[in-house]
Amino acid sequence: MKKQTDVIAQQSEVATNKIQAGLTSAEVEQLVHNLKVHQIELEMQNDELRKTQAELELLRARYFDLYAMAPVGYLTLTAAGSIQEANLMAANLLGVTRNLLVKRLFSSFILPADQDKFYLLRKQLLQSNGPQTLELRLVRPYGLPYWIQLETNLIPGGGDHEMFRLVISDINQLKAMEQRLRQSAAMFESAREGVMVVDADECILIVNRAFCDLTGYSSQEALGQTPRLLQSGRQNKAFYAQMWAQIETTGYWQGEIWNRRKSGEVYPQLLSISAVKDQNQQLTHYVGVFSDISQLKDAAEKLDYLAHHDPLTGLPNRLLLFARLEHSLEVARRDRKSLALLMLDLDRFKDVNDSYGHLAGDELLQLVAERLTSRLRGIDTVTRLGGDEFALLLEDLSHPQDAALVAAEIIEALSDPWRLSMGVEVRIGTSIGISLYPQHGSSSEVLLQHADAALYLAKDEGRGIFKYFSDDLTIAARRRLNLEALLRRALANQELKLYYQPQVDIASGRIIGAEALLRWQHEVEGFIPPDQFIPVAEETGLIAEIGEWVLREACRQGHAWIAAGLPVLKLAVNLSSHQFRHGDICATLKTVLQDTGFPAQRLELELTESALMEREAEAVLILQKMRDLGVGLAIDDFGTGYSSLAYLKRFPLDVLKIDKAFITDIPQNEDDKEIAAAIIAMAHILRLKVLAEGVETEEQIAFLQRTGCDLYQGYYMSPALPATDFAALVQRTA
Repeated sequence: MKKQTDVIAQQSEVATNKIQAGLTSAEVEQLVHNLKVHQIELEMQNDELRKTQAELELLRARYFDLYAMAPVGYLTLTAAGSIQEANLMAANLLGVTRNLLVKRLFSSFILPADQDKFYLLRKQLLQSNGPQTLELRLVRPYGLPYWIQLETNLIPGGGDHEMFRLVISDINQLKAMEQRLRQSAAMFESAREGVMVVDADECILIVNRAFCDLTGYSSQEALGQTPRLLQSGRQNKAFYAQMWAQIETTGYWQGEIWNRRKSGEVYPQLLSISAVKDQNQQLTHYVGVFSDISQLKDAAEKLDYLAHHDPLTGLPNRLLLFARLEHSLEVARRDRKSLALLMLDLDRFKDVNDSYGHLAGDELLQLVAERLTSRLRGIDTVTRLGGDEFALLLEDLSHPQDAALVAAEIIEALSDPWRLSMGVEVRIGTSIGISLYPQHGSSSEVLLQHADAALYLAKDEGRGIFKYFSDDLTIAARRRLNLEALLRRALANQELKLYYQPQVDIASGRIIGAEALLRWQHEVEGFIPPDQFIPVAEETGLIAEIGEWVLREACRQGHAWIAAGLPVLKLAVNLSSHQFRHGDICATLKTVLQDTGFPAQRLELELTESALMEREAEAVLILQKMRDLGVGLAIDDFGTGYSSLAYLKRFPLDVLKIDKAFITDIPQNEDDKEIAAAIIAMAHILRLKVLAEGVETEEQIAFLQRTGCDLYQGYYMSPALPATDFAALVQRTA
């Protein structure tokens, strides 16, 4: 276009020169025409130039829009590293608005730990002039470090005029995904469960280390194979058909399966299979996760065995007996057969346990289990219920009398001597209760209850015998259950009362104390004798609560009498064997004395011979602790139990009470007179005071005076009285 302008100018100059030289008019017109043509061309060229400039301006504006709105960040840095230009994405990545970025050092946005990497990048860029790439982390306001990738170019300019152009890509999510992938890979490899990924054609694509450890196959051996490589043959086609049907329906299956290791060993797995689909719901692969549950199943079997067997003897326990009894009853009902349930309790086993220790007792129980098992048929069940109680389930009986024959044989077998490993020979016996199906019940619960009731009767009638269940036993059992319920309510409703029977000094005839005796007056049943409810209390464990109540109430009443000015008397309270053996009786005693304020020296505790003879050494220690508290100690009902004065000298006792059985027939029965006199004489040798129980006549008093008996109690002075009546009696006779 410039050349055309120059041509027009030259032509104009030529025309002017020609005019000046004297051109003709025709030549002048031609020249003017040419000038106009060139002017028009020039104007057209100017229009084209303006149009081109406008297009360039539009392109430039579009470029700046693209630059500003680009999905990557663009920065231009000076040689010193300050920001000269930045697009919107760069500002967003740096967390600062664009107008605040200019002249800021780009390095101020870089995590301190990555500053050296950026410095090294600039150095390499200056040395090589080639593009450089770097991943680093930015520090953004109020945020965590943010990953970016830099692509840098040097814009040459020499010295301070050099510029850096940076392209910034956001790779934060990519880095997070990489981290998750690394974690997933680490978890995949370190998982304790075996994992295999299978494609849609059931070809194994990948396995983890646990898979190799559990199956014995290396990853190279497994890849490309199908999971059928692991099949054991234990599951049939129907099992797999059902499994795959569930996976197709729900996308998931979990269960136990038996598979085979490379070694050929078959083992149980807990396997879960998940179907994985893409976004179009097309199946892409399966993921199988499994663990070896061999130890778990072994432990479960052991736990099941322990739950259903006695650990000492290996016999079935009560739980397994109940299950077998239920099954046996179903069979008996179906086949119209009979069965018997025998419950037996070992006689004198406690003596062996106390005399030779628990190890000897355990050995004896094991021997009993062996002997019982050897006497029964294979279809019968021997069970240890606990302690020294066993049960026998006899199935398919031809006649009810068959149970009696077995019971008699068992009684005879267990009465034979037992040789223990410690070198001693012991003898025990057994009592047996029998219930029959269908005669005595049609359910497991009823047969167990009835056999137990029959056993109770066998023990009550002398031991070493067997008894069948009868309706009378049901009545007695229900009576005991009813009595137990009434007794529990009596405790809660304070229906129990203490009566006090005077204890009298024979020489002076003065009341010196009293024995606290428990009485129960029920509003409906009337007076219930102690010999009816005390055994029930002992069987149910209520005796502990009742015994503590008696002790506390007696001490409270004794303190009340002292406060009322009554002569200070000695109070005797009976301790049951259960109280003496279970719990800390000395701690209870100390607490009761402190709570009630009753003087320990005025309290006398009475124990039976049997309570003292059980675990003799332990009994001596307990008695000594009681003596240390200041209480007196008496042995009750002497002559009805062990009756050994040799035993008595080992115990720190104060009083010996002669049982009323030796007093009732005096003076008519000479044997009783001689026995009573001998007991009194020997007790005095042991420095024990003697109290005679059940004294009712003047002749008995005279005999006791002659033989030197110290004290008595009985109807001769008074029956047991309520607290107010006893206090009045003491005041009258003082």
